[in-house]
Amino acid sequence: MATWLSGTIAAMGPFELVSDGATGIPAFAFAIRDARAAGFSVFDVSELLRTRGWQVPAYRFPPALDELAVLRVVVRNGFGPDLADHLATDLRRVVDRLAAVGHPAQLGDEPAVTGFHH
Repeated sequence: MATWLSGTIAAMGPFELVSDGATGIPAFAFAIRDARAAGFSVFDVSELLRTRGWQVPAYRFPPALDELAVLRVVVRNGFGPDLADHLATDLRRVVDRLAAVGHPAQLGDEPAVTGFHH
C-alpha cells in the first residue's frame, strides 16, 4: 500500500517524493515541489488533513537540510486499498482548497499550535 499511495501522491502535481516506501518500513515522505509558487506549505496541508481525521505530520529536516519540509506517511498493518484511496481523495481535496483560497500563514513559518500533540 505504501508504494501505491506514494505513487498516487507523486502524480497529484504539486508533490515530489523524498522516499517511496518500497524498501524498509512501509513509510514514505513527500514535499511540495515549489511551496512559494503553490501558495501553501506542508504545514498547511498537515493542518487541513488533521481536520479530516488524518495524522500526517509535517516537519523540517535538521539544520544541514532545514530548507526541506516534508509530510510523512506511515502505512500501518490493516491500512488497505479503501483507506489508501480515501486518504488520497482527502489529500486532493485539501490541495484543491489550498490552491483556490491559499492560506494566511507566511510560508516558511512554523504552523500554529494545535490541540494535537504526541
